[in-house]
Amino acid sequence: MSPTPTPPLPLLRTTWTTLYAHTLPALALSHAPSQPTWPVHLDHCFARIIYDAVIGEGLAPWPTRLRSPAVAHMSAAQLQACIAMGEAIAAGRVGLAEADERSLAARGKRGQKKKRRVEAEAEGGGAQKKRERDGDIRATLVAPSTPMPPGAEHPPEARPPPAAPLTARSPSPSSSPAADDCQDVRALIASSALSPFRQRVLLALTQVPPGRYTTYAALAGFLGSAPRAVGNAMRNNPFAPAVPCHRVLAADGGIGGFGGEWGGRGSEGERIRKKRALLRGEGVRFDGRGRVVGGVWKGFV
Repeated sequence: MSPTPTPPLPLLRTTWTTLYAHTLPALALSHAPSQPTWPVHLDHCFARIIYDAVIGEGLAPWPTRLRSPAVAHMSAAQLQACIAMGEAIAAGRVGLAEADERSLAARGKRGQKKKRRVEAEAEGGGAQKKRERDGDIRATLVAPSTPMPPGAEHPPEARPPPAAPLTARSPSPSSSPAADDCQDVRALIASSALSPFRQRVLLALTQVPPGRYTTYAALAGFLGSAPRAVGNAMRNNPFAPAVPCHRVLAADGGIGGFGGEWGGRGSEGERIRKKRALLRGEGVRFDGRGRVVGGVWKGFV
């Protein structure tokens, strides 16, 4: 009997990305019964846990053994192992809490997560308060549309859809992607009617920190796609500015596009000026020609 052929790398990458960026976060947010507890909810946390187990072999953080982005540099065997572990977590055959603790131990952080969780629950009123907070997150997925507060500015094509409104707790343009509210936005993206590719693009964007910028090419390289496809996916961002498409620039350091406009060629429209102002407000600097100063952020996981 001939061995089963290995699936092509692009298919493995797509399968893995869908699993850690969509399937597992959705199970966590719904408190699926396959796990007694879901200690993490964000896609990059699931990726960290599984990468540390597969690439780091439970002994070391995965970046010490593989270049970033991992999805672009893993072998077929490593991708298959990540998929197998992700599917086992989803089915309850592998304990997520235990895997998370092993990952933290490999990073020298054993016990820190439990301490932070206890302190957070004590400050918030215990487990009941935590459940109420989780309920609030889920409620935003089906809440009726609410008007934007006076003075809130979004490009016309970047207003949140009625089925998934951004609440008053949504991050401002200068909020950290690691902040708690980012979890709300990720949940809205994962539960939206957007295509899987657009969801992947927007979820990846939430990783770009304030004060830094990435490029269409860097984002496309992480996603295994093309810069033009990434730009098209961001053209109508219903979660702006909480999902910071303004932090994506052209590969040559130019301002790129924003809200359907494209900068350069000696003139800038209102939306491009707004993009530049948002970036400057976060600490990004430009030279006399309007080119960005500083290195490209490529820390996607």
